Amino acid sequence: MVFDILIKGGFVVDGTGNPWYRADIGIDSGKIVRIDRAINENAKKVIDAKGKVP
Repeated sequence: MVFDILIKGGFVVDGTGNPWYRADIGIDSGKIVRIDRAINENAKKVIDAKGKVP
């Protein structure tokens, strides 16, 4: 799969009160289609979110 946007290495806060975790987020057609600890697939645009909360 080729994502439209891939956000790499950001902190994910899900709003449930659980602790944050570091993950990559794959976006396609304006929707989040995958959240995983490490996504190593291609994307049209890659955003380095290391140390940030996307």
